[in-house]
Amino acid sequence: MPGGGNMPAGSNVPGGSPGGMGAAADARQSFPANSAPQSGATSNTMRGGLQLGPPGRWWDDKHFAKSLHLRPEQKKHMDDLFDENRPTLVSKYEALQQEESKMDALTRARTLDESALFAQIDRVAQARAELEKANTHLLLQVRKEMDADQITHLDASR
Repeated sequence: MPGGGNMPAGSNVPGGSPGGMGAAADARQSFPANSAPQSGATSNTMRGGLQLGPPGRWWDDKHFAKSLHLRPEQKKHMDDLFDENRPTLVSKYEALQQEESKMDALTRARTLDESALFAQIDRVAQARAELEKANTHLLLQVRKEMDADQITHLDASR
């Protein structure tokens, strides 16, 4: 399956392996190491998710883009959409990482507080949903740049 992101193979994020959340983790790749989690940090976070195409920035994969007959102006507009959505994706991703970290701390406490843990699970789920929505928004914008035949081919590649 085409990748396109620059994530290490096997990481469970867009561009690394199927089942990621589209371009969400690709959005954080160009940030300095201290401002975004490392690639392995998403193994629990980026599982599943709505797939509207292959993971990552698939339009950057030359062979796949050629097989879809993407025009240069389509690819350029897809890049622009990604750049516009990148800050939101990074922010939502980092918020999810913070909520997961808080939940991890609660589970490591000497005495487990069930109500606090369940409340934190809700916060993690909400943060994950917000990231999923932001990523889906980007993917829907990208799909709007394509014609019907291109979308049919894209869907067949999932």
